[in-house]
Amino acid sequence: MNRVLVQIVERHADEASFLWERRERACRSPLFDLDALAEIDRRLQANLEGLVIAGDVGLEKSLDAASRGGVPELFVAVHVAAERGNAMALARLLLGAERRPGAERAVVSALAWLSALRASNVLGELLANECPPAFQGFAIAAHAARRQDPGAALRRSMGAPDAGLRARAFRAAGRLGRRDLLPELCAAARPGEDEAWPWAAWAAVLLGDTGALPSLWEAAAARREPAASAACELAARCVGAAEAAARLAELAASPESLPTALSGAAARGDAACIPWILEVIEREPALARRASWVYATITGARLEPPLAVRAPDIDPPDEVVARTVASPWEDLPEPDCAAIRAHWEQARPGHAPGERRLGGRALTAAWVKVCLRTGAQPWRASAAVELLRASRTGGLFPVHAPGYAQAALLK
Repeated sequence: MNRVLVQIVERHADEASFLWERRERACRSPLFDLDALAEIDRRLQANLEGLVIAGDVGLEKSLDAASRGGVPELFVAVHVAAERGNAMALARLLLGAERRPGAERAVVSALAWLSALRASNVLGELLANECPPAFQGFAIAAHAARRQDPGAALRRSMGAPDAGLRARAFRAAGRLGRRDLLPELCAAARPGEDEAWPWAAWAAVLLGDTGALPSLWEAAAARREPAASAACELAARCVGAAEAAARLAELAASPESLPTALSGAAARGDAACIPWILEVIEREPALARRASWVYATITGARLEPPLAVRAPDIDPPDEVVARTVASPWEDLPEPDCAAIRAHWEQARPGHAPGERRLGGRALTAAWVKVCLRTGAQPWRASAAVELLRASRTGGLFPVHAPGYAQAALLK
């Protein structure tokens, strides 16, 4: 292959890692909706296809970038190795990922992006009993991301000695809507020392068994992320207004659990939380943008001047570019607390405590469906949970899946 073609392949590898990092951020960003996410994903898919079509050179350049780069380069290398059917290269990458912080999301995402035929072969091999628990966990999580049931392997993984594998299996059972596994989930939802039980409680409550709610609140208070926020979000949805307000206020009183409380308040959508949310905007600079988004989720306020000190330092969503900063909430402008307080004084009469809202509107079935199709990514994630809880059938809509795949599911 001549030098020009090699340079093209290298460009595909660079662009794919760049775009995957941006789309991982966009999946959680309040500035991105499904259309904006799908645009990134189309570009990402084109670059991944270019690497796969390039054959051994595409794999070589992907592996080389992964050896020198970070988590985004790992995503590209895992995907290309799996799509090319190079089992040895894939195994080496997965072994390295076990010891690499943040690598799990890259591996699972890479496996979730595989073509249907290749995914069937690769994920089936990774679920074999002789594979390490981490490999099996990657495959279980990828099945859930693809909305594909791994079958008997899921029940087997729920009883595995390895806590990490059990945690992934419990979470997958909830996302896939496996209500037949509720007895096992409820039995595993009792608080313990490992990382698995919060996800068993989360899945059990998500699938309709509220008996695990006390365990969910305990998981929320344990401050072990991401399980704490997921537990708080779901528990806040499932209890009465008075209990939710009291629990969230208690969590908000501690600096360590304040981020968890904000997650729960966004999920609940109750104006009863606004007094302490305003205090967060005013007194906690590191959390002010995130708290302002929770305020907007409840009231429907637009986070732009005059409610913002300045416009966000980011290109508009239709250009599908997101900055690499610590948190997707940093995409938002700096809030003006005084202006938001004034806004609340005017909006308060229309927001009775105890009512649940999303994007400023009452949480009706029709509005939730609209949010799933057209809302910002955080609102789409909330809408997916609300729809599953209301339907009691099926699984959780995959709002972090490739945008074009989501669009096909929504037709």
